[in-house]
Amino acid sequence: MKIPRPHRPVRSTVLAIAVGINLFVAMLTILAAYGGTFNPDTRVIMAMIAMTFPAMLLLGMIVMTADLFFDRRLALIIAGGWLISIQPILSFSPLHILGHSLSEQEKERSFTLLTYNILHYCDFRGENPELEANATMSYILSTDADIVNLQEAGPELTCPGRLNMMESGAVTTGDYWHMKQSQLDSLYARYPYRVINRDNQLSVYSKYPVTPVRIHIPPKDHNVMECFRLDIKGQTVHLINVHLKSIGLTDADKALYKQTFRNVPDSKQELRSEINDVKSQLLSKLAVAFRDRAAQANTVKNVIDSIGGPFIVAGDFNDIPDCYAVRRILSADGMNDAYADAAFGPAITYHGDRFYFRIDHVLYRGPFKAIDIERGGIYSSDHNPLLTTFLFDKDLRLQPESAP
Repeated sequence: MKIPRPHRPVRSTVLAIAVGINLFVAMLTILAAYGGTFNPDTRVIMAMIAMTFPAMLLLGMIVMTADLFFDRRLALIIAGGWLISIQPILSFSPLHILGHSLSEQEKERSFTLLTYNILHYCDFRGENPELEANATMSYILSTDADIVNLQEAGPELTCPGRLNMMESGAVTTGDYWHMKQSQLDSLYARYPYRVINRDNQLSVYSKYPVTPVRIHIPPKDHNVMECFRLDIKGQTVHLINVHLKSIGLTDADKALYKQTFRNVPDSKQELRSEINDVKSQLLSKLAVAFRDRAAQANTVKNVIDSIGGPFIVAGDFNDIPDCYAVRRILSADGMNDAYADAAFGPAITYHGDRFYFRIDHVLYRGPFKAIDIERGGIYSSDHNPLLTTFLFDKDLRLQPESAP
């Protein structure tokens, strides 16, 4: 039986609505893609729109699928939005399908860096008496990374037994953490060079000589960044370990966020009330965090510009790819994004409180290139780690590794 086609005026109306939907989604995608180009001090709403970029890409896929069944020409509108947004798309989801397998000669010219917000060695999944050792420490040791760049490495008030955790600035055993002496012995034997900042929040463990570098930062940002000088195979490389401003949500804020996405309001008045609560409690804190991170990113860029030479900036940025803070640091001469250079597909590095974003980053410049970056599949922290492999230029004279 032949299905009758809709009357021409009806089809024209439906087509006009479909065009409008496609244009709306395409424009929102472009706005989200480049929201990070706006300084949050003047256009904080654009920073918030940028956070919707993954959702806009997913919505675009859904709309394009519908277009293919209704009118294939409409799919060109979404495709056009993606083409305009191609650089942010490839930063969010790079397409380096073929991995780089190191030859024996290349191994001599390579080094690895692990960056990881470890949540004070607590276990995000909860207390597990069956654990035989600290899961986070076990993972760190399993990577055998040349440089271990840690955030939230100190004791935390919410962790039971915290007073047994730290002793003279070093990790010790503790019942809550299931930290074993054998793990600590392996850690200290493997990484003879260790630098920990004064509050034990930003730590670097290294197989290569490392020394702290005094930099000028505002007093309120003393736990936001630390600079270190590394001697990697005879090459001086500066590392900035960052833990930029977080949103600072309280337990009540998190409960409100979860409730907003869990429950359907019974009335317009209830919906209006929830929207006002979200606006006052969540969005205002987001705005403050965006502005603070912008200022902190300026400080990082100034340090890079003043010191010069090879640099790695790694850690918990508390913000998404192509945000203003990341773009600001990348604006320093020669800086690159390791994930964009070496990864395949999107990734999530924060999975707590139903916030699912990649907020940990590795930025760099120097006579080396990121050839591989892996997201660790461990969930003992609310963050996932990133393990990056760097390869020095072939014509660079390197010194063989020597024992400390």
